[in-house]
Amino acid sequence: MTPEEEKYLAIQEEILGQGQPDKSLEDMYHPADIAAAIEHIEDESRMLEAFSAVGVEMGSQILPLLDESSRELILDNSTPEELAELIGEMNTDDAADLLGEMEEEVAEEVLGSTSAEVDAQVSRLLQFEPETAGGIMQTELIAAREEMTLDQTLDLLRSRPDINREVYNIFVVDNLGRLKGVAPIIELLLNPGMKKVGDMVDEGHPPIYVYADDDQENVASLFKKYDLISLAVVDRNMVLLGRILIDDIVDVFVEEADEDIMALVGAGDEVLSPATSVVEMARYRLPWLTASLAGGFVTGALILLFKGTLEAAIALAAFIPIVMGMSGNVGSQSSTLVVRGIATGRIDPGALGAFIFKEVKVGFILGIVCGLISGVAAWAWQSSAEMGLIMGGAVFLAINLAALMGAGIPLIFKWLDVDPAIAGGPIVLALNDITAVFIFLTFATALIHLLH
Repeated sequence: MTPEEEKYLAIQEEILGQGQPDKSLEDMYHPADIAAAIEHIEDESRMLEAFSAVGVEMGSQILPLLDESSRELILDNSTPEELAELIGEMNTDDAADLLGEMEEEVAEEVLGSTSAEVDAQVSRLLQFEPETAGGIMQTELIAAREEMTLDQTLDLLRSRPDINREVYNIFVVDNLGRLKGVAPIIELLLNPGMKKVGDMVDEGHPPIYVYADDDQENVASLFKKYDLISLAVVDRNMVLLGRILIDDIVDVFVEEADEDIMALVGAGDEVLSPATSVVEMARYRLPWLTASLAGGFVTGALILLFKGTLEAAIALAAFIPIVMGMSGNVGSQSSTLVVRGIATGRIDPGALGAFIFKEVKVGFILGIVCGLISGVAAWAWQSSAEMGLIMGGAVFLAINLAALMGAGIPLIFKWLDVDPAIAGGPIVLALNDITAVFIFLTFATALIHLLH
């Protein structure tokens, strides 16, 4: 048994042995460790018993940390009143996420059992799309009016013990609630108490903020660019609506990376869920593989179409996999670079043409080098200068086209508002194979007729 497994077992015994939550549990273990220990309970009834035993306060902290199947089990076996208690203790962003996983009727019933304040705050968050700034923000924050002194602002902070451990910045607003600036907590402690909080705002540096309907990828880019810990969310009139914390953005980075990686293999996040059956996993992946299979048949049809060329020089068949492999690798490299550049913001939308042109030039260099190597190898292998010329020329052309397609197709998908990550998936790989075989056999046919 590993040290981690021993820790989880100790937590399970601590929870189930007492039957009732004990303060020492929170003192001894992080909520993430408690959540992981509960996830590792194989018996569903004992898992439910353990979750119930930790109590509402701890339960509200660990429920958002559980994996999807464990969370679903608890949601399905809890009454609306029990869920309302848990949601009442959560941060509003976690509460909104949890309610978003429920059936609409159940969510309404749960919200109806919460306090009017929680109902109003969470209902407002549910109005935003899940993958927007408004969908991941929380309404718990400290907003101080410009004319307040630093002492008054600190008193305001002390009056909110529910959130003051997660307050890193004070948001400065005017009398209409419009964001004017951001003041770090440390600045409040280092300056005289009678100083106005509005004077802490640097007018030469406007506050960094996002609109509530901004995509979460844009939000993540701002956190990375400016090394932020928290970020203000405003409406189009600059009225402060909420804040986003760094822990939520870490989740966004992981989520977006998962989506991109899954898109590369034509699958979704669902395939990793323990609750997903073998049949469902196959169903998710089958359409993409079917598209790849169709591409294979098209490639086969092209080979059959050029059977006369292959009969005239049967050795050409041995080189088809080489051309397809070279073309596919270069296309995948180009598309991966573009997809990653778009995701991280390293490719400026205004410089897309320059990037494609640069990738074409890279493809030209790769084509020359690989074409020469392939041509010389084919010449030496078949003792035929003609075969070397065909192979070298075909590889050169195929690599150049693959580089252009690999860089261009993700950008086309982006323009069509489709996830560019699928540009590295089975469909585009099949397209690369088709074009590579077509170029190779067309070039070979033309050259054979020319030389004979």
